[in-house]
Amino acid sequence: MSAGTANENAQDRLARMLSLVPYISRRPGVSIAELAREFAVSRAQISADLDLLMVCGLPGYYPDDLIDVVLDDDGGTVSITFDAGIERPVRLTADEAQALLVALRALAETPGLVETDAVDSALAKLEQLDRQAAESTGAVRVVAADPAPQLGTVRDALDRSRRLWMRYYTASRDTVTERTVDPLRILVTDGHAYLEAYCHLARAIRHFRIDRIEAAQVLDEPAQGSLWVDSQVPDRIFHPDPAVPPVELVLTGGARWVAEYYPVETVTPLPASQAGVRVTLHAGNDDWLTRLVLSLGGDAVVTNRPEVTELVARRAEQALAAYQSD
Repeated sequence: MSAGTANENAQDRLARMLSLVPYISRRPGVSIAELAREFAVSRAQISADLDLLMVCGLPGYYPDDLIDVVLDDDGGTVSITFDAGIERPVRLTADEAQALLVALRALAETPGLVETDAVDSALAKLEQLDRQAAESTGAVRVVAADPAPQLGTVRDALDRSRRLWMRYYTASRDTVTERTVDPLRILVTDGHAYLEAYCHLARAIRHFRIDRIEAAQVLDEPAQGSLWVDSQVPDRIFHPDPAVPPVELVLTGGARWVAEYYPVETVTPLPASQAGVRVTLHAGNDDWLTRLVLSLGGDAVVTNRPEVTELVARRAEQALAAYQSD
């Protein structure tokens, strides 16, 4: 598989490719240039995606089972004559329906996380379609562990336009601070919920991961609204400090997930005998990077910044000394 665009993980590329098939099927003869504009990637990336789609299809993977992509090299257009059933309505098995019903019930039991009307509507439709699954799961009540216990307090401050006090853990610096903020909105991006607020400690708008708010209290003082709030939801909240030089990591074994989880600039596969990748990424600061490398237990090696390597070794020695003293 060829690599995707810079800073793109496999999940993003898979989502785009699954969207490409129905998009092209409904617009036979669409130009590659138009696809590139629609999906906000380069024409070369669209061509690479189409090349990969040509070897995807139904189990068996004989020629008649593969997605049939027809490219017109002269006109730069593309059509799909066989989509391997991607556009067919999804038919759930009894086990799949039961699993989905349980998951939806768990979601409905999570306070403040979702609009319950939408979840209740989906549950009702599923139960109507599959009475057997509904009857077998009807007695199941799933209460998920609250991933963000302060979410309700944050929503209350937003709804009442009140200032919020909170104790917040900053993972990049491994510190806990107390802050007073004026809440602006809640964003969900990159799989996490964030509070966008004016922080009186930083004297600027900041984003706070809600699951890292350790304690919160709604204050009586009214919150001051921002004069301008960007209506766009950012693709990601973390933006590295340009003053911190990039780091090159060799990731093997159980550390290879780092290349998918964190935004990386480059990903280069290692020789097959090493079973890993070499990545370049920007970290928020060296303390965060040191904790990351230490947490990976030897499966991550810094190759271009000896001062970080020395810091990792020193912290590891301090940790070992602490264990010995205990």
